[in-house]
Amino acid sequence: MKEALEKLQNIKILLAALLIGLAGTLFFTGLNTVRLKRENREIKARLDREIQQGIAGEVFRLHVIANSDTEKDQELKLKVKTRIVEYLKEILGEDAGLEETKEAVLTHLTEIEQEAENFIEEQGFDYPIEAVVEKTYFPEKTYGDCTFPAGEYEALKVKIGSAKGQNWWCVLYPSLCFLDDTYGIVTEEKKEDLKEVLTAEEFQEILGDSRGKKKLRFGFRWF
Repeated sequence: MKEALEKLQNIKILLAALLIGLAGTLFFTGLNTVRLKRENREIKARLDREIQQGIAGEVFRLHVIANSDTEKDQELKLKVKTRIVEYLKEILGEDAGLEETKEAVLTHLTEIEQEAENFIEEQGFDYPIEAVVEKTYFPEKTYGDCTFPAGEYEALKVKIGSAKGQNWWCVLYPSLCFLDDTYGIVTEEKKEDLKEVLTAEEFQEILGDSRGKKKLRFGFRWF
C-alpha cells in the first residue's frame, strides 16, 4: 500500500513538473510571439520611413491653398494651379531635371506670385498671393492610381488670400500635374512613362502594390 502511494505521489510530481514545463514553454512562446510582432512592426515602420524619404528626396510638389471653401474660391484655386503649371512649363521646357526644376522655381518665385496675382485680377478677384518653397508635411495622398506615403516633402506652396480653404496638390517633378484633368487620372500613357523610368519595385510601390515595397528612388524627367 505504501509503495502504491509513493508511486502515485511520484506520478503527481511528474505530472506537475510536466504542466509547469508546458506552462513555461507556452509563456516563453507567447513572449517570443509578442517580441517578433513588435520587431516586425518596427521593421515595417523603418522600411516605410525609408521609402517615404527616398521618394521625398526625388520629387518636388506643388501645393495650392484656396482663400476659402466657397465654390468660387475653390474654382479659382484650380484655375490658379493651371496657370502656374503652364508658366513653369514655359520656363522649364521638356527636359528639366529635379535640381533644375527647384532652381527655376526658387529663382522665379516673385514672377510666380506676379503671374498668379495678374491672373486672379483678370478673374475679378483681388487676393494677394504668397509663393514659398518649403518642406511641408503631407498626409498620404492618392493621385489617380498613384499613392504617395505620408511625410515631409519639399514643395512650392502657393497661398491664395487668407489660405483657409481646401488645398490642391500635384507633383511638379516628375510631372503629374495635368492641365486638362481636374481629377488627376493617370492615363495609360502616363503609366507607361512611369514604367519606363522606374524599377519594377518602384512602379509597384507607387501603384500601391505592397508586395513590391522597397526603398524607392525616382530618377526621371519632366513628362
